[in-house]
Amino acid sequence: MLKIVNPATKQLLAELPEDTEETVRSKVQAARAAQPAWWALPFETRKGAIAKWKSLVAEDKQRLARLLTAEMGKPLQQALNELNALAGRVDFFLANAARVLEDEIVGSAAGGTEERVSWEPLGVVANISAWNYPYFVGSNVFVPGLLTGNAVLYKPSELTTQTGLALAELIYQAGVPREVFPVVVGGGSAGAALLEEAIDGVFFTGSYGTGKRIAEATAGRMIKVQLELGGKDPAYVCDDVDIETAAASLADGAMYNAGQSCCSVERIYVHEKVAARSSLLSARP
Repeated sequence: MLKIVNPATKQLLAELPEDTEETVRSKVQAARAAQPAWWALPFETRKGAIAKWKSLVAEDKQRLARLLTAEMGKPLQQALNELNALAGRVDFFLANAARVLEDEIVGSAAGGTEERVSWEPLGVVANISAWNYPYFVGSNVFVPGLLTGNAVLYKPSELTTQTGLALAELIYQAGVPREVFPVVVGGGSAGAALLEEAIDGVFFTGSYGTGKRIAEATAGRMIKVQLELGGKDPAYVCDDVDIETAAASLADGAMYNAGQSCCSVERIYVHEKVAARSSLLSARP
């Protein structure tokens, strides 16, 4: 069983059955069988389901925020901020997906011959998502994935599994078949089992170590692999800034979400003129 614990109080929130190699394989097979029918639907039908899901999330925002805070530990206001940001991200995909899917005519010749590029879904893809922004980061994959006709096996982090299950239930209510968006529950062993299956792509956000293992597990299989891993994000302070405003912004960029952000400020480069002025300010009585 997978134990979900509140990181602030150490309270046991839930115990959930973990997926095994057999249940993961069953979910992949069901997704493979269901994906063609999902792709065959008119684009506007898929778009309507995602738009409905966005509305359901907005209606349930307070409960979803409390759930995220209990599982992940971020302050309630920051959980609400994440859900508010999610709405804008979904709107971007809803506004642009149809254009991306349009056929592209790349050439023509006498006699009516035409060269055309058309776009089709990868098929069945894995979305191994992050725990620090499970609503926002996960949507970067499963929203465009579903809009473009893929089946998405969604594996939330074992630290925010209830959040992932809550997202999925709203997606089902919005009209996406369960087989098209199955949730894989568990830790590293469940993720490893998912990578062993015949999937057509893997999209992961998380640590360098796990990303390296995913790259090694999928090497040579000629499938799409996208890894967003930890970095050392720099900020540069120019010579024309208001020092107090810049300092407050940099502190927020480094410490927001307890520093547990994909783009948190981890290195700061300061123009020498600003460094000199900062030293004078700090020396004031």
